[in-house]
Amino acid sequence: MNKFFLLIGSVITVCFNAQVLYEYPKDQDFYEGGRQGFYDDLQQVVKKNNYKACDKTEVLFMRFIVYPDNTVKYVSDPDTKAVENNKCMKDKVLNAIKQTTKWKAAEVDGKKTAAMFLGIFTDDLLFKNPVNESDFTMPVYMYKDKESNIMKFRENFTKCFDINGYNPISDYSFIINFDVDTNGEAGFFYIENQSNLDQFNDMVVKCASNTKKSYWKPGLYKGIPVKRYFRFPIRFNSQ
Repeated sequence: MNKFFLLIGSVITVCFNAQVLYEYPKDQDFYEGGRQGFYDDLQQVVKKNNYKACDKTEVLFMRFIVYPDNTVKYVSDPDTKAVENNKCMKDKVLNAIKQTTKWKAAEVDGKKTAAMFLGIFTDDLLFKNPVNESDFTMPVYMYKDKESNIMKFRENFTKCFDINGYNPISDYSFIINFDVDTNGEAGFFYIENQSNLDQFNDMVVKCASNTKKSYWKPGLYKGIPVKRYFRFPIRFNSQ
């Protein structure tokens, strides 16, 4: 399966000089000790440097690329409102990450490869405070101005293909990944097992995007909007 990073359609393009994996291969970690090892080192940096909590509740979804030489780069976020509203958190995380050293590049067929990872950062995480899962709520799918659910999203997605006259001649499955930002906009699309037909891939993005009738309410952290990530397996049968 080709998992190299590709932004499909009319979404924000991040420029890279080389191919980048959308995520780390299964059973590979971006940091020694995995995600928990990464968080432990961040917390040590925060404590050692006597970082202060932000003046208000802040939360930020952030993506990074780990390159083959184990250097790390922040991926600029097109959700500029979220970045502006959580500048304290962004600056604190970026400063702390500069002082971490145990990065591990991804490998494909024995060759080191650039790959992305993501995280959601809060002061509770950085200062090792108890994290209450109830502080987070996931985005809510809205249809005709009423709260709905993921099954409705799948139903509408499939209907969109029917309307556009897609009739598979064989069984076909893929996975669509996308974000729902702090404005409730779906974006940053990535298709696993994408088609060789650009027209088909464009249709996938079109059918997963917001419309006047179907859209998202953003996820929240302690009442503050926060970007979240979705991953949906889709299967079409030829019969």
